[in-house]
Amino acid sequence: MGREFLLPEQADSWGEFNARLEFELAGQDHAHRLTPLWWSMGGLLFGLALVSCTYAVQDRHWWLWLCTLAALAADLVMAVRAVDSAGRERSRRAELARLQEAWQDHLDRGSPTWQSPE
Repeated sequence: MGREFLLPEQADSWGEFNARLEFELAGQDHAHRLTPLWWSMGGLLFGLALVSCTYAVQDRHWWLWLCTLAALAADLVMAVRAVDSAGRERSRRAELARLQEAWQDHLDRGSPTWQSPE
């Protein structure tokens, strides 16, 4: 049985919300470990595009233009995906911050079902 990912929005208590929040943020941090690899791959693809473009101009090999275009297209796709991912992550973090503020406001006001002992 796999471990089910539970969203912080579905938490029933402050402790459960914090636990789910930490679990989600840990998953996001794990994804950032691969960022240097993607930057390196993008740099290598761009270098390949420059080298193949240089040889295509000097030696007039038409197939090197295809290599150049393919490498640049791959770089473009990687850049668009990185920008899209950063935007999604930024909006998710803002949403989680709003949820945390809402939980804190709820705790500051006190639960309507909670009654103090008299």
